[in-house]
Order: sequence, then structure tokens, then C-alpha cells
Amino acid sequence: MKTILCIGNILMGDDGIGIVLGHILKKKGINCIICETDTSLINDILNKYNDIIIVDAVDFNLHPGSTIIIPNFEFNPPYKFHHDIMFYKNTKITLFGIQIDSISINIGISQNLRTNLKNT
Repeated sequence: MKTILCIGNILMGDDGIGIVLGHILKKKGINCIICETDTSLINDILNKYNDIIIVDAVDFNLHPGSTIIIPNFEFNPPYKFHHDIMFYKNTKITLFGIQIDSISINIGISQNLRTNLKNT
């Protein structure tokens, strides 16, 4: 069974999109773990489960609000991943990334991301 791990910082604008999606999933009855930016908890979860979907903001130079799914995701330098996460070899990770518009000290996600949420 896959475990859904939602990551983000709601105080940093679009970086909070993973948390926003986590709350939407929970309202729809889908079990997920909302970790925000607690790297200790994130790494504990990565050690505990072996098949994880990470929902998080990414900066892959896509259109803001677009999504990307990367199966067998491994952190490596070409990806701008906003959280210091240690990936473990025994954990299968699928990244569900949402392209940011901007990250700044701001409560709430950008209009581009809100619009895409309404369209789903």
C-alpha cells in the first residue's frame, strides 16, 4: 500500500501547496500524512514505509500550477527540491510535484495555483 506524504510550508506562499492538497485529500477521505517541513518526521516516515508518494512544490521551470509525476524519484542536483530530505535505498518514492509560481514570505498560494486547484 502506498503512503501519501504531503510536504510544504504554508508561510512561504506556493511552497504550501503540498499541505493544501493534503487537506483536500483528507476531506475526500484519502489517508495522507501532512508533515509540513519537519525533516525529522519526514525522514522517520521514509524509514517506516517502503512505497511513498511525496506531494510537494517543485521548481522545474514548468508552467505555474502544472503537475509532474516522477516514479522512482531520487534526489539529484538537476532537481530544485525545497526540502532537505534523505532518501533511503529501500524506499520507493513517487514524486507528485506542483510547479510553483513564487515562493516568498506569504500566507496562501498564488492565484495561478488556486485557479488550477479549482479546475481539478
